Amino acid sequence: MNDKPRLALVGSLFVVAAGCGKSEAAASRVVIPTASAAATPAPAAHSDCAHAICADNFFVDVVAPGDCVAGGTCRMTLKLVATGDFHVNDEYPYRFRADDTRGVTFAGTDGGGRNVFSKAAGDWTKVDAKSGSMAVTFLPSSKASVTISGTFKLSVCSKEDCLLEQRQVGATVVAR
Repeated sequence: MNDKPRLALVGSLFVVAAGCGKSEAAASRVVIPTASAAATPAPAAHSDCAHAICADNFFVDVVAPGDCVAGGTCRMTLKLVATGDFHVNDEYPYRFRADDTRGVTFAGTDGGGRNVFSKAAGDWTKVDAKSGSMAVTFLPSSKASVTISGTFKLSVCSKEDCLLEQRQVGATVVAR
């Protein structure tokens, strides 16, 4: 009896089953080997994380504006910090695309639209080798509590790997 077709079927089922357990965050993670082709483990779950985004090699904090007035310009800051042997990727075009939010007008100047903030538009500032920040400016139309959220595209590198990430992040802002 020939077991080759049966082994091929079992192998295919294993590959499909292994892919089903991937989280959405892991699916958006891209690893680009730079110095070695060694496999990089998937990010561990961080249920006890005190940051807006936690990963094995970086975290992101969101700093909501302390004094946001309806009709005025408010600024939220996304702070990226690389950890361990990783550093912020100087070559990466950092970008944040804010989700449409009722009662909020975004003040982005990136060519992608008013809700897009980027390194190219001057919204990204490198603080030091391990950290940087993205400024997100907006105008709330009325006194309200609004959630400013969107997708933050970022990258951190080590000597061996550069990670390209797309993560959902946001914060609640109270306009008075």
